[in-house]
Amino acid sequence: MNLGLIWKLIKKEAELVLNDHSILLVLLAAPILYFVLMGSTYIKKDEEKVSVGVVDLDLTKSSKSFLNKINATQKVDITHSYTSLSEAEDGMSKFEIQGIVSIPKNFEKKLKKNESSPIGLILNNTKFLSSNDINKAVNLVALEYAFESRKKFFESKGLNPSFAELKANPITTQINAVYNSTNNYGDFLLPALLILILHQTLLIGLSEGIASDRKKGVMQISFKESNDNFLNYIIGKLGFYLLLYSAYMLFTFAVAFPYFNLPIKGNFFALIGVSLVFFTATILYGWFISSFFKSQAIAMEIMAFTSYPVFLITGITWSLDQMPLLLQFVSKLIPLQPFFVFIKKHAIMGVDHLLYTNEIVHLLLLLLIGYVAAFLRFRHLQKKMVIKKMVPDRAQQV
Repeated sequence: MNLGLIWKLIKKEAELVLNDHSILLVLLAAPILYFVLMGSTYIKKDEEKVSVGVVDLDLTKSSKSFLNKINATQKVDITHSYTSLSEAEDGMSKFEIQGIVSIPKNFEKKLKKNESSPIGLILNNTKFLSSNDINKAVNLVALEYAFESRKKFFESKGLNPSFAELKANPITTQINAVYNSTNNYGDFLLPALLILILHQTLLIGLSEGIASDRKKGVMQISFKESNDNFLNYIIGKLGFYLLLYSAYMLFTFAVAFPYFNLPIKGNFFALIGVSLVFFTATILYGWFISSFFKSQAIAMEIMAFTSYPVFLITGITWSLDQMPLLLQFVSKLIPLQPFFVFIKKHAIMGVDHLLYTNEIVHLLLLLLIGYVAAFLRFRHLQKKMVIKKMVPDRAQQV
């Protein structure tokens, strides 16, 4: 391994990228643009004041009190009042509201008699986040209201307030959300999205560069410049991308995460070290796959096409163990999968290092697989180039 030669190849790769506007756009403009776009989209990270309509058929003090308590919650905003259920459903169809709370007649009378009085709740589940917020808010208010009603009933029977409270609510639950305590969508999705942006722009830019090398015959020249040494070539060729995305990685964890109030509970240097392993494995995978293309357009299209499928099968949006076995196997071969799990355990949860050792070992194994695959492909291309060179030489001799 020749360090002087490697540095020369890194500078050459940087010049090639700077002179290719397509690659430059992907590697420099796209990550910044995506960060700004995602950041502005999820800046609030959570929905507040989801629009709800009410149908109050009782129109009593109790029904108005119940609705006021719902409206006082953080997630719900009662914006429309309807005289009938059909009118409210029409409003939901027009997307004026995301849910309907319906209070039946004799609501107050039944409460005073300590009888059951069901509250109607209709949700628009085409937006499941909004419907979940409404459902949770209404149910919490209903439980609180039912508790107060039972407590008053027992007090009317002559029980003292403390004993009446115990009788009204004999079983209580204590819910402690230790990670993502506000249960918002932004804290769940943003860490994965920020990493995915870096992952995909890296692969797209790298694939365009390698495809361009093959098309223009630059790869053969690079092999010669590296003295046909795999380490000289692969470090020199890919070192620029690793340095660039190491800078992006530092920006992500040191600037973007704090800006969005995303936690990094584990050791920062451990996070950087494992991230370097992840990016190195990704770059080796990227070079191996890209070496089969000679067209920048095709390479970019294929890498761009993989963005969403890769995101889906890495276990962020759906549990990995609920996927078909084939997809589980494919997912295990993608460096993103163990890295996402590592980010969850290390940065978000802050667990002991022994609990994410498996993910680090997994990444190291994928790094080894990527290295071996790239090495074998390098040797194959070398032999192919030698054979091509020998054929014209023999033709000249004849």
